Amino acid sequence: MNESSGHGIFHIRPLVAVFIIFFFTGIISCNNDTSEQAQSPVKKSVINSIENANQFNEILEKSKKRLLVLDFYADWCPPCKELEPILEKIAKEKGDTVTIYKVNVDRNRELSNSFRITGIPHVTFFKNKKNVYSLTGLYPKNMYLKVIEKFAETGTS
Repeated sequence: MNESSGHGIFHIRPLVAVFIIFFFTGIISCNNDTSEQAQSPVKKSVINSIENANQFNEILEKSKKRLLVLDFYADWCPPCKELEPILEKIAKEKGDTVTIYKVNVDRNRELSNSFRITGIPHVTFFKNKKNVYSLTGLYPKNMYLKVIEKFAETGTS
């Protein structure tokens, strides 16, 4: 008797059927993996955002002698994205002497224009409510640390 007679297109050999069952079971189990390893951790940034000029003014008034750092950035800017983890590390390492904020130039044009931001990333340093230093462009981590050390340790520099 011919093996394919009477069964048509739906005739499946047992080995193929087992393979198909294991294949789809594997796909389903991968998609529904709720183990701790499969869950991506939510990163909480140590850098807060400034949303408007009023918020900036309040922060500046409350800063007293603390060094403030403002990172003017845009979501579409590749160097800004490279700078973000650098500033995150600095915020964690130097959190006792400096507070870092980020300002999105596209959503906060008023504040960006008040600082005459013409290029990003643009990092501005404030001490005693005054703009004491600015860097435009992407620099190595130690450049930001040098500026922080210069102004964070002294009273007015």
